[in-house]
Amino acid sequence: MRSLKLKKLEIKDNIPLYVTLYCKEPWKVGESGDIKSYKPVTRDSNCYFETPIYGLRLNPSSSKGKIATLLEYFFKTCDVSASPQCTWKTDDCDYMSLLLSYTRYDQIKFDLVRNKILDQFPELLMPENCLEKIPDYGKMEDYIASIEVAYPATWTVEYEIINS
Repeated sequence: MRSLKLKKLEIKDNIPLYVTLYCKEPWKVGESGDIKSYKPVTRDSNCYFETPIYGLRLNPSSSKGKIATLLEYFFKTCDVSASPQCTWKTDDCDYMSLLLSYTRYDQIKFDLVRNKILDQFPELLMPENCLEKIPDYGKMEDYIASIEVAYPATWTVEYEIINS
């Protein structure tokens, strides 16, 4: 098994770290090619892409210790083949994403990681951090299909690949 180990973390500015929970969703496209409907569905459904349902910004000035702990943990548990990668930009900088997607063959690991993040950041599930309305039925945990932890490319982040 391959995993990543965080060797060095140097936070050089106050640009936030993002933690985002995604769910799978079916999509309907309108005549002009725009997306017409969003209806979050569980991670077990047959769906084509994912949309964010909860997001949280962590500012280094108030959460430096939590950020370091989260990055150390998430480097160990993220999908090595998909992490880290530059996936998006803001006006301030590029962001490097660490990703963990739900898979049926490793559901226990995914659930453990999800629970650990929710235990560390219960505010992630507060209504003001909800980006999409999810249905009132079912368990919220079953809607989470992937987790992204994205750090600014301005930070010094060194890691190594561990083969075990």
